[in-house]
Amino acid sequence: MSNVLIGAGNAVTGMFFTAPKGTALPSTPGTTPGSAWAEVGAITVDGISLKLPSGDVIKNWANIAERKINTENGVISGSIMYTNKKVFETLFGEGNVSYTAAGQTHGNITSVTLSPDVSAEPAAYLFLVKDGSTLVSIGCEDGLITDIADVSFNPTTSVTWSPSIDGVWTISHDDGDVTT
Repeated sequence: MSNVLIGAGNAVTGMFFTAPKGTALPSTPGTTPGSAWAEVGAITVDGISLKLPSGDVIKNWANIAERKINTENGVISGSIMYTNKKVFETLFGEGNVSYTAAGQTHGNITSVTLSPDVSAEPAAYLFLVKDGSTLVSIGCEDGLITDIADVSFNPTTSVTWSPSIDGVWTISHDDGDVTT
């Protein structure tokens, strides 16, 4: 078995989930997320990136590092390739999204008015990754979308929604080697 991991999304699951703040993460990467977890949508082929927690290094008078104090959480960012009600609710908050069911003159209409006070509430987030029999889950029970990159609407690429999610992340790795 190789120790080299390809960070591909687990297509069977949709890969990106959200749940109410405080929802427990699955016990192992291969555990199906519980009923509290809702699939948000597929992440683009660019995948996700995790900026690790950062902080300040405290050095003594001899300029030798004595301690590190983390002052920032990790941040995951990635691009969602779906545009639908669940994506809008995840990015902008359920209370900020309106929905009108299809009628005789229109399809289902989902809308959000973007103003400075529109933002999502803290929530739990989960990303699932698979490489052969190797599974990885990256999740947090209390994350906050702190930024959404600019969105382009043009005829040559898909519309993508690219949030940055700040949180205390747990990474679980199952190497796929089971005992019999």
